[in-house]
Amino acid sequence: MTPKHYDNKNGSLYKFAEDHNLNAWEFDIVKRIVRCRKKGQFTEDLDKTIEVIKLYKDEYNEKQNRT
Repeated sequence: MTPKHYDNKNGSLYKFAEDHNLNAWEFDIVKRIVRCRKKGQFTEDLDKTIEVIKLYKDEYNEKQNRT
């Protein structure tokens, strides 16, 4: 059975990501935010999202410093 947080009745997150040219980091962050209320682990999922944002920010800054 498909988990509730995989429900695409309002449109696919994959389509949204493609339409907005999101990279893997951005897609993961959006996905986590959209699904956090559906999974029943709101605080834990937001905390994980914050960690992903920090990792993305660090990687972005490292890349900028190399150029």
